[in-house]
Amino acid sequence: MIFGYIDYVITGDSFTKFFRRIMSKKLPVSKMCEKNGKLTLRMPAEHCKALERLCDELGLEYTATKRHGSFVLAKRFFGRGGLVIGTAAVMLSCFYLSNVVVRFDILSDDENIRKGVMSVLKEEGVETGTYIPSIDLIVTERALKQKVEGISWAGITRKGDTLIIDVIETEGDTKRESNRYPSNLVACENGVIEKIEVYDGQLKIPVGSGVTKGDIVVGGEIITSKSSWIDGKENVETKTSYARSKGKILGTFERTVTFTQPFENKAEKTTGKKDTKRFFTVFDADIPLFFSKPEGYWKNEQRYSPLSLFGLEMPFGITTCELEEYKFSQDTLTEQQALDAVHEKAYLYEENFLSDYEIKDRQVEDNVTENGVTATVTYTLYGELCREVEFFIKK
Repeated sequence: MIFGYIDYVITGDSFTKFFRRIMSKKLPVSKMCEKNGKLTLRMPAEHCKALERLCDELGLEYTATKRHGSFVLAKRFFGRGGLVIGTAAVMLSCFYLSNVVVRFDILSDDENIRKGVMSVLKEEGVETGTYIPSIDLIVTERALKQKVEGISWAGITRKGDTLIIDVIETEGDTKRESNRYPSNLVACENGVIEKIEVYDGQLKIPVGSGVTKGDIVVGGEIITSKSSWIDGKENVETKTSYARSKGKILGTFERTVTFTQPFENKAEKTTGKKDTKRFFTVFDADIPLFFSKPEGYWKNEQRYSPLSLFGLEMPFGITTCELEEYKFSQDTLTEQQALDAVHEKAYLYEENFLSDYEIKDRQVEDNVTENGVTATVTYTLYGELCREVEFFIKK
């Protein structure tokens, strides 16, 4: 992202192979969303050629819809004297505003507590415009704990020009928890329940039962009934309460994944060429201190060195990028090499996506075609079967 980034819209019949190739190449894709046969994503500029090459190989159509970042900013910046002067003025203003209190963020929903906190802060000389390094946070926190009714603890942290005041109310956390929606524990795999630990909620499906995706295993809607006999007739009273379901639902399930490896393989090889580029970084903006963007494919390692004035760290500095060029080479793999490569992909999948599960069994079926090899792996896994899903209370 240091060279900016580009938004893409990709169209095609299926994106399954695309997702696998993206994962295997470890391309830094972000903001990826598939809807109505179109895939939108964001890609750092230095990896865009690799993305476009991949789309061409898979027969996918792509369109670059918007460009962001350094070079867009630099194009507008250089050659405009007024903009340079304005930027300098903004930087000085940012330096000033970053060291004075502009806003207070009090982490409490109780209006009386919020007013009490602001009143005590004013008594201690902490107001909008106060120079932040001059504030004695320990003394101010002690004053808040002693003078504000309804709290048992107070802490102050700084985030830029904002002072964040966190408090613990004497009523405890139950009041805060009651404002959250109730939830169910819902099965996210098709499997068999082997162990249950319910901390809150009502168990709907017992140990040893099979579940399918979407089944409610622990419900947040708790229904209790009480019966009594009046004049020889049974009177049943039901009561409904709500809770956030908490617990562990462990069980065994199967997952089947297919990995592919073509015989014609593209590999990355470094050329030995290295370069160094520097940027002037102001908050989230990176202004390049060079005129030409390096062509080709580069691996990037960066470090940020903030500037300081009189011992105070400024909100700007220098970002140094150490670049190493690489190119793609075309190799033809033998059948055994392709099998080794596809098995390596399965191993990486297990390391990255199955580390939270116990692999009880795996069945591998290799298939060789004229274009490459595929490995279909059926995993028998033991682990968490459910996830928490909130729901609304019907009124």
